[in-house]
Order: sequence, then C-alpha cells, then structure tokens
Amino acid sequence: MKEVYCSECGKKNTNEKIKCESCGSTLKTDKIIPRKKINSFEELITEENLKILKNTEFTPLTYKSILEEIVRKGYDNYIYDENASVLENVYKLAEQYTHVYDKHKGNRALGLYSVNELYVDERMPEAEKISTIIHELTHHLYYEIFEQWLMYVFNVEKSIYLESFALFMMGNRVLNTFNEYIAHTTQARFEEPGCQTYSSFISLRNKYGLDMTKLVPLFAYGRSVSDDIKMIIEYYINEETKQKIIQQFDIDNIPKINEIKFEDLPRLPEKEKINAMQSFLVEAMTEALKDKEAMEYLKTFDHLFK
Repeated sequence: MKEVYCSECGKKNTNEKIKCESCGSTLKTDKIIPRKKINSFEELITEENLKILKNTEFTPLTYKSILEEIVRKGYDNYIYDENASVLENVYKLAEQYTHVYDKHKGNRALGLYSVNELYVDERMPEAEKISTIIHELTHHLYYEIFEQWLMYVFNVEKSIYLESFALFMMGNRVLNTFNEYIAHTTQARFEEPGCQTYSSFISLRNKYGLDMTKLVPLFAYGRSVSDDIKMIIEYYINEETKQKIIQQFDIDNIPKINEIKFEDLPRLPEKEKINAMQSFLVEAMTEALKDKEAMEYLKTFDHLFK
C-alpha cells in the first residue's frame, strides 16, 4: 500500500484515504498524468483502441481509485455552510460537478440532466427539489465513472469525445432504462422510506416493452453502482444532513408511493460489476466500428459540448 503525504500539514496517510487523518485536507495523489488528448472520434474509435479496451485488466482497486478521483474533483472546493438550508447546500454539492439551473416551464419532468447541465423545477416543494437534484446528479456521476475509465485505459485527458462516447453508450435502450433505475435507487437513499416513485424507470421500461424477468442481473448491477454513487454523495451529505432531508418530506407532506419492490434486491459482486461495465464499453465501441450509421450518430453528440 502506497503512502501519501498531506500537502497542508505534512502528515503521512495511506493512499486510499480521501482526506488527511490529521487535518482533514483533501489529499493529492501521485496519479499518472495523461500523456495525450484525443482530438476526434476517428482517433477514439479504432480497432487498436477496441483491443486495448478488451484486454486492459480492470481491478476493484483500479475502480476504487476512479471513484476516489471523482470525489477529489469536487471536494476540494466544497465547504458545507452551517447557516444555509439543506437545499442550498445540496445545490452547492451539485455545482461542484455540473451547472445547476432552475426551470419553471417546458416539459413535465421535475428535473432534467443534459450534458453538464442540471435543471430543477423551482415550483416543487423543497424536499422534492433536493431529491431531484440528487437524481440528476447521479446521471452525471454515472457518466463520469465511464469517462474516467476511458481516461485510465487510454491514458488520455478528459475531452468532449470521451463524454460523447459515454452518452452514445447510454443510448442503448436497456442501459438507458437502467440509467434511470440507478438514479432512482440513489435518490431513494436520501428520501423518506416509501416516497420513491421510480417513475422515469417505469416509463422507459413500458416505452421499450422490456421484459424485466430477462434483465434480473441488471437490477443487481444497478444496485451496486448506486452504492458507489451514494458513497461519492455521502462525502458531502452526512447522516445528520440526511435526516434533515427526510424530515423535510414530512414537512412538505410528500405522499408515499411504496415502490419498495425495486429496492429490496441483491447486489452484484464487485468483480462482476466491473466486468459488466467493461463489456458495455466494448459493445458500444464495437457497434460504432461496425455500423456506419452508429458512428455518424455518435458524431452528432459533439455539438452538445460546444
């Protein structure tokens, strides 16, 4: 196990720590600095990169380091404000990773995530605003895990081409549906029990006519990934704050829906989860290489970042 010395107080810590055990400062790691940047989809989607993606051994330790890097990305600039409301602090949490905007018109969705932008309907009760921000932030963090994975595998900088590829991969109707399951499951960890609707997951399941009995392993996968994203968020939302959020559901009289059947499910073992994530990336790149229409569709994503 490697050791990391705190840049603030100089005390020695083990490298799996996010914060210094002595002074609480965010630790800086000795991670490899990317050597290059991918500048086009043609540079990203290649047979050689597909081979690398297939053959790179991705261990639980590597995956853990990615999650820790995502925590560090936001935690450096976040300070919990004791004088602010829980909602204001949750807004601040989301803004460490993406842009947050209020919306008061448009589609019926209470919240929306679209390419580094998170929208929350300002007309909602405070409790629903909080859980909606967590839901939409989960989408962003889920994409971020895959982007960090690609950065690690190819040893490259973050770019719109990696982000576009993550969005393209989630265009798969099954992955798109379970993207919503992961967001709802994470959101549920910060809500009063019984208030979870799983509405967007159920809507997509019905839209695509998916037979859930054939997709049982994906529920376990979703639960496991939700645990990872919950871990990231809990660096910002401690147990005391979580209880304040739950109390807000009572204050706002949020009705109980009791879709608890989606929560009482097993989790996928760590290595199986990692293997599944790797297979999603491999399948998406294989599709882009073999199908010209898929490649052209992928190229439509880059304008979203410009």
